[in-house]
Amino acid sequence: MEKNTFQKIHEILEKSSLDHEEIRDFTELFANTKEGALKPVLRLLEKDASWVERLYKNYKMKEDALVTGSMEAWHDAIQKEKEELEKI
Repeated sequence: MEKNTFQKIHEILEKSSLDHEEIRDFTELFANTKEGALKPVLRLLEKDASWVERLYKNYKMKEDALVTGSMEAWHDAIQKEKEELEKI
């Protein structure tokens, strides 16, 4: 049976250096994401699995900024994300 995009991403996450709790946290995020939005993420992770850690770090920075309500932290997270994307 062919695996869906979410299942393929989950397999990549399981093989990453993230710990169990981080994998569960990130998996929950992707579980709530539409299939169409997951496909580019899967392509990126299949090309270079080291993006798992970079994406997770950026996700946590944004989550922390939202929880604290810090616009400065939000802008920092967006700036770091932009810098990472420009490297591609």
